[in-house]
Amino acid sequence: MTDQGSAYPPPPYQSAPADPGASARHPMVVRHLLGAAFALVATPVGLFVLDHGAGEYLRERAVRLEDATVSGYSLLMLLGAGILGLVAASARVSGLGPVLAGLLWAAVPLLWFMVDVSSFYSAMRDLPGTHYWFSDPPMLFAPTAALLVGAGLAGRWRGALRETGTRTPDAASGWQ
Repeated sequence: MTDQGSAYPPPPYQSAPADPGASARHPMVVRHLLGAAFALVATPVGLFVLDHGAGEYLRERAVRLEDATVSGYSLLMLLGAGILGLVAASARVSGLGPVLAGLLWAAVPLLWFMVDVSSFYSAMRDLPGTHYWFSDPPMLFAPTAALLVGAGLAGRWRGALRETGTRTPDAASGWQ
């Protein structure tokens, strides 16, 4: 029996780690780096696939003057939209990726278009497959920037709300 009157001896003394957040910080850094790399690579791929599909789809419709049909080009548009959807959904893993991608691949080109339209179109002519996306930058870059940055910020706030102890859904009752 011990001095406290308990039948069990106290656990052995364990010193506290020097930095309690160090073990949790490493996976967080890796998660943010991988999320940013994925979003920065996948966003231009999604934009160019969407652009190529939309441009060829519209060209095909203009030549045939028929109603819309499901073709390979409409499937390319859906694939490009799906890739961009994955980038937005990656905010669940790390909000940094969609925010960086939205700023780099949509907000910066929109600002470039607004500041110097002639150099913007001069540079865009050199890109492969610039059919539809780059023909109307304000209508396409602004929503893409807003949605990607918004998805990234919403993913970040979700984590911050959970850490502050606000009400979150519980599996049994629905709310804690």
